[in-house]
This record gives sequence, structure tokens and C-alpha cells, in this order.
Amino acid sequence: MNRKFHLTQSRDFARVKSNHQTIHHSLVVMVYARNELDYSRAAIVASKKIGNAVIRNRARRRIRGCLSGLWVNIKPGWDFIFYARQRVVDAQFSEIQNAILHLLEEAGAL
Repeated sequence: MNRKFHLTQSRDFARVKSNHQTIHHSLVVMVYARNELDYSRAAIVASKKIGNAVIRNRARRRIRGCLSGLWVNIKPGWDFIFYARQRVVDAQFSEIQNAILHLLEEAGAL
């Protein structure tokens, strides 16, 4: 994903969390909200509950890899925050990709 598609500012996180809708999956939780931009942005969060820094970074990389393959299909004007859950560490890449695809379809972002 291009750097401009990353959700990085704390004020943007606060806006998404205050005006959000949430969809849960056993691997990933997605919090999303509309933005007024002509492109969508995403952030991936992995807490210390998942494991040490190596495991957290691996979880983020795997989710980011799944998103990059789907990013061209996502409609513009959305902000997403993906929270990794413990099960994402042991899941296959295809399982993560199907989970993210399901979440995006349910949100109407595809």
C-alpha cells in the first residue's frame, strides 16, 4: 500500500473511533467510518496481547499483505482500522484474506 493510504494521525483515529461502525471476525476486527477524501485509508493495530514485537509485526505484515491485494477494489472515501486478534498469528494467509474480504463486503466498501 502506498504511504498516502495509511491512516496515521491521532485526530483521524479519534474521528474514526467516535463516528465508527464495527464488524467483528474471529481473526480481525474492523472499525470504519466515511471520510471526505477521494481515496481510502487504513491502519493496522496489533496489541501486546498478541505476543512480542516479532509476532505483532508479523501479524501486521500479513494483514497489510492481504489488504494490498484487495486495495484496488475498495471504494474511495473510507477510513479503516483493523485490529488483529490472537488467532491471526496461527491462521493461514488465505484465511486472513477471506476474513478481510468478508469484513469489507459487509461494510459495503467493495
